[in-house]
Amino acid sequence: MLEPTLNALAGLRSLDAIGLGQGLSAENAQACLDQAIRPLHAETLAAAVQAAGHLPKSICIVVPPGVFTIPIEWTAIATAGGAAVHLKAPSADPALCRALADAFSTAGLDVSWSTDRDLPLVDAIIAFGGDDTVASISDQHPHTPVLGYGHRFSVAFVGGDPLAAAGPIALDTARYDTRGCMAPTAVFTTTDPTVLAKAIAKQMGAAEQRTPRGKVDGALGPEWRRRLGLARVLGQVWTGEKWAVTVTPPAHFVPSSLPRMVNIYPVADIDELRAVLSPWAPSLSTLGTDTLGLKLPGIHRECALGSMQAPPIPRSHDGRLMLAGLVDQDRD
Repeated sequence: MLEPTLNALAGLRSLDAIGLGQGLSAENAQACLDQAIRPLHAETLAAAVQAAGHLPKSICIVVPPGVFTIPIEWTAIATAGGAAVHLKAPSADPALCRALADAFSTAGLDVSWSTDRDLPLVDAIIAFGGDDTVASISDQHPHTPVLGYGHRFSVAFVGGDPLAAAGPIALDTARYDTRGCMAPTAVFTTTDPTVLAKAIAKQMGAAEQRTPRGKVDGALGPEWRRRLGLARVLGQVWTGEKWAVTVTPPAHFVPSSLPRMVNIYPVADIDELRAVLSPWAPSLSTLGTDTLGLKLPGIHRECALGSMQAPPIPRSHDGRLMLAGLVDQDRD
């Protein structure tokens, strides 16, 4: 089913992303949609299907809000491998799931969607969301294999040229307005934090011109102001109309991102970085860095800066090959 999947992806890519991006600006939504589909071609899809192994006949994907393109790669690999897919879309904004199902159905593939909480009878479930959501889905479907992907977060590290790192960090931060488990919640550095921050601030302004920030939940305002206030007292702050860069001591690291805010934490060396991150190891996902080979605790994927939110295909997700292990061999 490789050719129909490629036809479906071509149809999806031809769509105008306005209205699909869950509050992203039109420019950012289009850039993110193009970037999500670009790595999905005949060679990568075939390799991903082979890596996944035997797939079940039907799969339900529980899609979280935030990174609107999440279901594209998972659906494409599943359909290329011959599986039917049902998308449990986020009720707040199901537009991408609707468009994806329409494009794949037009190509003759069995892809459906709904916002119903009651999932259809399927052979396997892939669940994204908070830890409680994933646990609840597993409890409600004790006789169905469930691959759960709960809360994770990612960080960046700069140990080389801060000027060279600034542009890629701004790109990682601008994509999806810093949403999702692969977005940089923090930038740790052993270089001069002021030089790095000034360079990133310049690049953040440029990114705002290319792909403006979209809608922001008003509930994030108090935390935005708290981090700026803390940095003004204990470190440094650079701000634009819709972005900010802060430098604060690593003791104040917070494992959550804010839209278009870059939080820089200077560390003396890799040992200090390891000490800061070790308590969070079970929740870590991706490390974007200019110093590859750090092998930090909990990190499942290490990549170059600028590609944190643009993972390759085929790949592992949180340490597991995509779609691998969905078939319960005892029941197969």
